[in-house]
Amino acid sequence: MTDTQLSPEGDSPPSSGRRPSKFRRLITPRTLGIGSAVAAGAAAVALVFATQTAVQATSSPEAPESTPIAADSTDEGAPEKAEEVAKPAAIAAAYDQLSGAEVEYVRFVGAQDPAFAAGVDLFGEPGLQFLSTDVADPQAYADGQRRLLSLYYDYGTNETVSMIVNVTTGAVEAVDRASGTQPAPTDAETARAWELLLDSESSQPIVDEFAALTGGSALTPASAEVLLTAHSFITDAGSFGAESCGVDRCVQLLAQIDGGAFLTTSTFVVNLSTRTVLTVS
Repeated sequence: MTDTQLSPEGDSPPSSGRRPSKFRRLITPRTLGIGSAVAAGAAAVALVFATQTAVQATSSPEAPESTPIAADSTDEGAPEKAEEVAKPAAIAAAYDQLSGAEVEYVRFVGAQDPAFAAGVDLFGEPGLQFLSTDVADPQAYADGQRRLLSLYYDYGTNETVSMIVNVTTGAVEAVDRASGTQPAPTDAETARAWELLLDSESSQPIVDEFAALTGGSALTPASAEVLLTAHSFITDAGSFGAESCGVDRCVQLLAQIDGGAFLTTSTFVVNLSTRTVLTVS
């Protein structure tokens, strides 16, 4: 395994070579829903998907750095499930940063495409699992129109799905799929992985360790004392026990108690595709 080895007080923080997405306070998976920012790994995937058959502009201003964002939503109130989301009153220029209003709009527009409804989300329900939205590379187009690129995961086929939405015209222009690519997990996926781990037969040592470190507190998926970090897990030649990960959507968790000790979780990988907990070595 490439993760940091375990210490007597639990897992150590991740090394600089393989950092998880970010710290986040645990919330119930259904409250977290399907919206979350994807870190730099997802942006790299977005660039791969963004190769469109469009004319490259002969000259254009240098594009400012863009950070993928996601409009706040819950599973029940996500833009994909809305009856209508209005187009932003003012359409941003091709190089402008994202706004929450246009992210909500392109998520709604994308959900009207047949490819969205044909997918399966994190909870096994119809609809692709939303991951992130970012600005599509303006230099790939010559018309100066505003386009955003959304990333989704299809748990029915284990594919990452990219969707280009033209904000100017309100149309889905391209949908592409790729297997074997694993963007960083969202908040919803992180929380779901934690829930599956604690519900598994492997959880007892973690529960006991938490009780010992907190003076007897009971560990539940909603325990506010725990801060979770997660990263996508892809098996390699040095890992055994999770050979399907990389094709399947797998997550490895790091759980820290109130900014202090880390629970021993790095020997486990949660396969979100099969909803199983794997022991790795």
